[in-house]
Amino acid sequence: MYEKAPGWLRVVGIASLLTHFATMAALGLQSDPGAAAGSHPYPMHSPAPSAGGPSAQGLEVALLAAAKQNPNDFAAQQRLGEFYLQQNRLPDGILHLERAQQLKPLDYDSGYDLSLAYLNSGDTVKASTQLHKMIAQRETADLDNLLAQVNDKSGDYKSAVTGYYRAAELDPSEGNIFDLASFLLQHKNYEGFLGNALTFFRYGVQKYPRSAKLTVGLGVTLYAENNYDDAVETLCAAADLDPTDPKPFQFLGKVSTASPTLIPQIRKRLEKFVQLYTNNGPAIYYYAMSLWQRSAGEPAADLDTIKHLLKQAIAADPNFYEAHYQLGILYQDQQKYPDAIQEFNQTLKLRPDYNRAHYRLFLLYSRTHQKQLADEHLAILKQIKQEDTAAEETGHEPGDAQANQTTETPR
Repeated sequence: MYEKAPGWLRVVGIASLLTHFATMAALGLQSDPGAAAGSHPYPMHSPAPSAGGPSAQGLEVALLAAAKQNPNDFAAQQRLGEFYLQQNRLPDGILHLERAQQLKPLDYDSGYDLSLAYLNSGDTVKASTQLHKMIAQRETADLDNLLAQVNDKSGDYKSAVTGYYRAAELDPSEGNIFDLASFLLQHKNYEGFLGNALTFFRYGVQKYPRSAKLTVGLGVTLYAENNYDDAVETLCAAADLDPTDPKPFQFLGKVSTASPTLIPQIRKRLEKFVQLYTNNGPAIYYYAMSLWQRSAGEPAADLDTIKHLLKQAIAADPNFYEAHYQLGILYQDQQKYPDAIQEFNQTLKLRPDYNRAHYRLFLLYSRTHQKQLADEHLAILKQIKQEDTAAEETGHEPGDAQANQTTETPR
């Protein structure tokens, strides 16, 4: 986690954690939390400078000249294709890797990277064809895993899960077990998938007890099974594996209300994390919310401290809409209605479909006798409800599902 919060640490609703888990690898449970969602890295078979670097253009000229002078030279075509892929120039890279494969059809590296390029460019048909051909020649766990990703992206989930199973069977690595278990968690609506996800996450944690991402996965799966105390304890354990590792904290912060008796344990870990990352908006926000939540027997929350932390979170990340929303609730509770109205309106500037903020403004405008403004927000609430009802009837996720599931300030 860097000082400014990366996109994967944006607040998501508790329920949306489960669907959000489908892209955990891109949202933070990979070595590079800044990588784009849906993008898979290419192996480096030859050195390539960073995109736009001062030597990139010169290297391209040299590689292009070599490929043109030697159109039947496999190595020349492969090097140029790999260079283009590293520069994210997929059409150019695909063109030369296709030529390399024609020259040397059994070459594993160029075939794998060509398949990956097809996938990243959205051509799942060509990716599938290339991978099936390679698997028929020599099956590997990497090929099975990549084919599973292709089938997942194309919507063939039954074939996808078969591929993930096969990859984990051939090579029960941390990554392959994680990919299989997280896919099963993502598709929890299939009969038996959720139970199998739990089985494989438990197996993975037993095999790789120092794996933060597998431990987080186990915690999220336990949460999905409504085993809240075990889920929170598991996420705390994930945080303890490396207190500087950002990966567990999104999930730990979001599930804190599920287990009131464990709030002090969550708070302790979040406090340490905020001490390490003093300018991280979401981390500060989660810590503030853990202070606001009180377990049985704890004294009342220090609202001045919470207000200060929420303002600190906003200063670190002005676009963090939930921090504005919770600050508005605090002001509303203190009957500072103009300040509350300002924060709720700022929330809606950042997220116009956030129904909770519309509802709060409807109440405040009604209470302060601003009927026209109250009626405007009431009309918007009705429109959101109609859209959600229509979405549910057509089988799509409601537009404000995230807003509906957002953690409300504990009382």
